[in-house]
Amino acid sequence: MSGLTVLVKAVAILAGLAVLGGFAGKWYPVGDSLAVFRVEFTVICALAIIWSTWPKLIRWGVTVLCLGILAVHVFNAMPSGQSGGDLTLYQQNLLFNRGDKGAGAIDVVRQRLPDFVTFQEVSVTNRPILDALRPDYPSQHLCPLGDDLGEAVLSSHPKIAGSEFCSTRDGLAGMQVQTPFGPIWVVSVHLSWPWPKGQAHQVTQILPHLERLDGQIVIAGDFNAVAWSHTLSQMQTVSGTKRIGPYMVSFYLPMVGLPIGIDHVLTSLDTSNTVTRLDISGSDHHGLWASFSRSIHD
Repeated sequence: MSGLTVLVKAVAILAGLAVLGGFAGKWYPVGDSLAVFRVEFTVICALAIIWSTWPKLIRWGVTVLCLGILAVHVFNAMPSGQSGGDLTLYQQNLLFNRGDKGAGAIDVVRQRLPDFVTFQEVSVTNRPILDALRPDYPSQHLCPLGDDLGEAVLSSHPKIAGSEFCSTRDGLAGMQVQTPFGPIWVVSVHLSWPWPKGQAHQVTQILPHLERLDGQIVIAGDFNAVAWSHTLSQMQTVSGTKRIGPYMVSFYLPMVGLPIGIDHVLTSLDTSNTVTRLDISGSDHHGLWASFSRSIHD
């Protein structure tokens, strides 16, 4: 057996194990880290196993399985839903050390005038954004963490007094607002990276806050987790929400530039509307634009 043959088989086995490991986030936090790269690992596994010397039944059987996984992801990345809605939301990780002093985010909000805004990495540097938007968004709630981090929720609709809350540690800011279609909880989320970082522990701490919310809910933010992760599944189950919109790239990993989708919108609203991606507007994350149809409240 040549060295190249051994290498190809080793790559196929390792990539295949990485794909399988990405389904194990429920039991091991490292699973959600592997899930981030599921598409890449699947492509590598398929290419390597095709060029291996294993029997055809094994080679083509595994290849077809890999193609099936890729097909599911391609299908879920296709745009769907309507473009308009009675209620709208703008989601943006602001980037704590942005250089434009928030001008890009302010421009987007003033041009589009969403009903709700969810921000993450609201730092001392970019916090003036909140004051600049206060005339149009008097209902605001900020959960700061030091100088560099914090989550914020803004609404053009009045907030319900006493509804504001922050999680016991960084990661969650929420308040309930009164809209023409009834009260809605609006929550801004910022999670840390999965293993080897502390995302799993952080999620365990913030789930009780989501579990106690009653009525209609909209949750948006930088989850640092992909749409098919166990983290997203947990948060949807506990909050009674569902992720909306196609799979889409919202961030590029530093140094390697790998495109990943880690910013999401979850809602309990039964909606056929969707989420679209906006420009980065001075951040390192793309903004998201979500719309919700009036019929969901009837």
